[in-house]
Amino acid sequence: MLLVHVDISFNGFLRKWHLRWLTWWKDQLISWRYVQPLSLENVGRTRDSVTLSVTRHQIKDLPGEDLADVLELLSHEEQQAVFSTLDSEKAAEVLLEAEPRAQRQILGNLRQERARTILSEMSVPQLAALFSVLPHDHMTKMMELLPEEDTQRIKKILSDRESTAQVLMTAECLTCRKETTVADILKEIRSGKLAHENISYAYVVDSDRRLLGVVDLRDLVLASDQQTLSDVMVSPVVSVQQDDVREDMAALFAKYHYRMLPVVDVNDRLLGVIHYKDIMKGLITRAKT
Repeated sequence: MLLVHVDISFNGFLRKWHLRWLTWWKDQLISWRYVQPLSLENVGRTRDSVTLSVTRHQIKDLPGEDLADVLELLSHEEQQAVFSTLDSEKAAEVLLEAEPRAQRQILGNLRQERARTILSEMSVPQLAALFSVLPHDHMTKMMELLPEEDTQRIKKILSDRESTAQVLMTAECLTCRKETTVADILKEIRSGKLAHENISYAYVVDSDRRLLGVVDLRDLVLASDQQTLSDVMVSPVVSVQQDDVREDMAALFAKYHYRMLPVVDVNDRLLGVIHYKDIMKGLITRAKT
């Protein structure tokens, strides 16, 4: 038995739990030759000896973290040539994973329209973390490419170390009523209306959008189609108050290890969600710079 591919789609998780029959996403396979550890003869080589061993077509299949590492090892000209082959979504993913020095280099050589397209793929907290490593003049130039509403939110985040959850959150999340069946919510997920990064959890709300419970996607795929969300939801829900600051949210993420946390007002009405990467990676980025 030879290892030939790594499946990075959700189907891999389903197979692990012997739920292959539930598969509805297309497999995302990456050849093992792109992800295997360095062989012994490569250990100790200098950075100058590193080369990119994939074709332009294959680059899009590499995980963003790995591709960011590759870019950091290339010369300035090679770095720009490789980055220019990426579509806007992949380019945004790679740019966010790159080290600050590489981020500044890449952004400094982008055409205005190309930069606008790539920045549009990022959330406001991600943009704030990215802009925090740029020189002031360059940051101002990048902000001119964004909608005024996003620019104001970014400025507030950058100027206020005590940014609140309401400023940092995204309103896009999966909500449903407690009488909704598992089959119905899975059908909505499969429709593709929500970006995949926003469907880790289904939040159960009432008619006034008060947060009643939460269901992990893993629990959904293991439940029977006839069950309602009231049967499988967890309540009460660990949530963030709209006025909580970044440090409060970081403490909750560190304690519970959730992929996102719901943001509620004083009446427990759901306002949006905070993503782990927008809080924890933002702290790490500033620490490195």
